[in-house]
Amino acid sequence: MQRSTDFEKILQTNLGLPAERPLDYDTPLADYGLDSLTAVNIVVDLEQGFDVTFPDDRIMFAMFHTARTLWDALSELTS
Repeated sequence: MQRSTDFEKILQTNLGLPAERPLDYDTPLADYGLDSLTAVNIVVDLEQGFDVTFPDDRIMFAMFHTARTLWDALSELTS
């Protein structure tokens, strides 16, 4: 699965990043201002946008370390 502009839009919107700012997949999401409420909103938006459900036991802090770790978790659900 290639990186999706939908995925990037969801992260940019929830993190308050301008659309013209490229998302660095290796920057810790905490550096972009990720907090627990934002993480919940991202999960909801990803589930709705990609028609998947993250199992409760998969939603851990490590999944939200970077855009890459979150993308990898999403990719597992969509493959």
